[in-house]
Amino acid sequence: GFGGGSRRANPNAPRRGEDLQSTVTISFEEAAKGCEKSFEINRNEVCDTCGGNGAKPGTKPVTCKTCNGSGQVRINGGWMTTVRTCSACGGTGKGVSEKCSGCGGSGRGRKKRTVKVKVPAGIDDGQTIIMRGDGEPGMRGGPAGDLLIQITIRPHKVFRREGYNLILDFPISFATAALGGDVEVPTLSGPIKYRIPEGTQPGTEFRIKGAGIQQLRGTAKGDLLLRVKVEVPRKLNAKQKELLKQFEDTTGDREYENRKSFMDRVKELLN
Repeated sequence: GFGGGSRRANPNAPRRGEDLQSTVTISFEEAAKGCEKSFEINRNEVCDTCGGNGAKPGTKPVTCKTCNGSGQVRINGGWMTTVRTCSACGGTGKGVSEKCSGCGGSGRGRKKRTVKVKVPAGIDDGQTIIMRGDGEPGMRGGPAGDLLIQITIRPHKVFRREGYNLILDFPISFATAALGGDVEVPTLSGPIKYRIPEGTQPGTEFRIKGAGIQQLRGTAKGDLLLRVKVEVPRKLNAKQKELLKQFEDTTGDREYENRKSFMDRVKELLN
């Protein structure tokens, strides 16, 4: 009959093992500076008892009865014949007279393994590290698959990340914003002193060069973007209120440029 058995892949040819996937969670600092992590995976490995042939130790593989050792079975379907890999022996053409008790005749067993992965500095949330050859073992001498490790990064209590830059929303008092002053700014390498200039407006962004995240597969670092938030106190005592009132009475349009510009535009609308 018809049939393309000769065009089919050799059932006894080596076959690559399947890839495995895992997820590793690390801290924000570990992602920025790099780290080494250990974790466990379950993987099919060659049975130690039978060496992978599925036969009870002391016995030898026999010819598969289903395919008579050919590794293939032919299925007649009217005018067409289909050739398929024998499911009984997996295409090897060999069977076992007595199955191995360690693996039930499969030649493989599930094992728990501890794997170490080196996480490079600068890796970002959701990126994947590929460990070549640490997946499932290959069949019939084929190469092992890979282990794909997806990295999850826990959020930081203070910083946010945009690419290789760090974002820091930094609250200051309205007195510091008006008068300027030295403040202590946290970085991933420890606190530093930074000078807030006089007359700093809410929302002003200051860039601290090189205080960000190290670039992946590089040595350059991003920046720390300090975004100022001017905080207004919710409660004041009588003395504080009086001092602020005196201050307000002594200021005018000259000190509040934006307010003067806004009020001028409003007057133009009303006239």
